[in-house]
Amino acid sequence: MTAEQTSSAGPSGFVVRPDGTVAGDDGASGALAAALPYTWRLARRMGELVGAGDLRSMEAIGLRRLTVGVTWTPAGEGTYRAAVAPLEPRTVPSFLVVGAVDASAAVDHCLDRVLGVPGVRWSFVVTAGARVVAAAGDRQDLHHLAEVGNRMLAILRSLEDQHTTGFMRLRFEHGSVIGASLGRHALLASATTAADEDLLAIIDEVRAVLAGHDLSSVTTELDPEAVERAQDEVDLTHEVADPAPQPPLVGARFGGATRQERGKGDRTRTKGRARRSLFGR
Repeated sequence: MTAEQTSSAGPSGFVVRPDGTVAGDDGASGALAAALPYTWRLARRMGELVGAGDLRSMEAIGLRRLTVGVTWTPAGEGTYRAAVAPLEPRTVPSFLVVGAVDASAAVDHCLDRVLGVPGVRWSFVVTAGARVVAAAGDRQDLHHLAEVGNRMLAILRSLEDQHTTGFMRLRFEHGSVIGASLGRHALLASATTAADEDLLAIIDEVRAVLAGHDLSSVTTELDPEAVERAQDEVDLTHEVADPAPQPPLVGARFGGATRQERGKGDRTRTKGRARRSLFGR
């Protein structure tokens, strides 16, 4: 579903009806139209997770602008309306990355830069394996980072050719969630107001800074698997060094065995030395 397949002569569009039939040409032999209901369901749940309300529209900004909206029938079936508009060609600037830093420091630097865009509230980076490696900003909204990141990864993959040089913007009732591919990984951000030009500029910079880093190697406190592995190692060491004592058997059926074990212990001590009275007699 490449963007080049769609004519850039002017705005165009298509409609996906509830029964799956398509009116108009999506420019991708039907693949783009087929992906819209799936991506909308993914995006709709993200609004609930981050407290942004209902999903209003989806936008993919790359070589062209794809805008998708939906109207619902009383039975809950959606009609998806997509508009495709050409964008002015742009040249991605070149960046000179100075200094050798590790991947973790590079990611932190990039998130700080993203937060510097007016209107951005929070941002994080998620790997292709749905592992969050860094997050910054208004952390009270970041309770479901992994699921939000995983859903955005799926959306970016489904609409890959629509945003290769740009980003996805999911417009909700209370702000937008931004998603941009970083190779196999992704950058996400929440913004109340942020201009497309500002977002494009900072995303270009982030891609340039992180291009030479293996993001999958970054481990932080936001990696639950790493925390669990560390806890397992601590627990295992504790068990080997200081095993927990087994509780005594209790109950009528174990009473005889307990008395016999105590008797055996008393006889063993008697062989080694004389028994001493508990009261000193």
